[in-house]
Amino acid sequence: MTERVLIVDDEEDLRYVYTRQLRGDGYLLDTAADGEEAIEKIRATEYAVILTDMRMPRKDGLAVIAAAREHLPDAEIIVLTGHGSLENALQAFKAGNIFEYLLKPLDDIGVLNTVVARAIERRNLRKHNRELFEQLQRAYEELRQKSEMLVQNEKMSAIGVLAAGVAHELNNPLTAVVGFAQMIAEKLKASRPANWSDTEYERAQQALENLVQGAHRARDIVGSLLRFARATKPDARTLVDINQTLRDAFVFTEHLLLRHGIMLEKRLAPELPPVWGNSARLQHVFTNLLINAQQATPSGGTVRVITERAEQPKGVWVHMEDTGEGIPPDALEQIFEPFYTRKEHGTGLGLSIAKQIIEEHGGEIRVASELGKGARFSVFLPADDAHTIDPTQQVQVA
Repeated sequence: MTERVLIVDDEEDLRYVYTRQLRGDGYLLDTAADGEEAIEKIRATEYAVILTDMRMPRKDGLAVIAAAREHLPDAEIIVLTGHGSLENALQAFKAGNIFEYLLKPLDDIGVLNTVVARAIERRNLRKHNRELFEQLQRAYEELRQKSEMLVQNEKMSAIGVLAAGVAHELNNPLTAVVGFAQMIAEKLKASRPANWSDTEYERAQQALENLVQGAHRARDIVGSLLRFARATKPDARTLVDINQTLRDAFVFTEHLLLRHGIMLEKRLAPELPPVWGNSARLQHVFTNLLINAQQATPSGGTVRVITERAEQPKGVWVHMEDTGEGIPPDALEQIFEPFYTRKEHGTGLGLSIAKQIIEEHGGEIRVASELGKGARFSVFLPADDAHTIDPTQQVQVA
């Protein structure tokens, strides 16, 4: 790119001499007869180098330097002055980014070409260094984000191993508890002890019913743990029933919502098409969104989960709505960025990881919100139309 140079001097002859001297170097050359004209041009045009006199009518060289510092911080400034006192030089260097301070008349006019060329070289080197620094910053942030993702994946794998072990250890005793509880309930229903009052009999029946319900819920949790454990490796893919993945997320979050006085409303569309993906990682996304909704919703509020079939393109939509405080417009633009958080002790990684997981599945995640009216997170996942499954592999819907 051809560099543009501004020559500022109130002496017309000197402007002509400087222009003629630099024209052969291929620069785009502009001139100004005083400081005020120079400042107007500085505000309107990008200059690589500004050559300026110090004493001029209608704004002096210091005003030109100050304007360049404000509007063109990358521009190099060369002072050409016939009033070369130490005080003037100090004032010039304090005022802005001075590359060279020359006294006129110049003994060798050719030195002007050398000084301007060096000034442009320094400017370009500084710009290049800044671009390299920005690239390094971006690379560092990307590396830090990927490092956090790897740590998260390792944690999920470790949790999966632990979950599988716990689930297998609990499965047999839970089966026994359910079986014996049902057997006792049936016997009690068929034959009431003669020495029990009506109140005692009803309390015993209710206690057994609660026991059976609790045991069944524990078995549901064990089933969710086993499904989670089977898919904790990031590259483990199966046909995924999104409704079932959401039910597994509900197992771990519904009681949290209820404990905070929040109702969980489920509107799961039947017969959704399966998606090809990692059920544990998708469950991680939905669990994270549900916990975020709980933290944003006051007691007495509602969290609503809706699934629906999409046709163009074919897939599944999952919407999670809350009746919380909402998200400010400025935060909506940054909410999926790594390390951005509005929570006091948050890491700022939850939603960025969720976005990455959804994009790994070929989907997208959106957010809409209005202050005071809650937020709505929408996740789209493409249906499994193109994936070919080897029939010899016993792939099951997660």
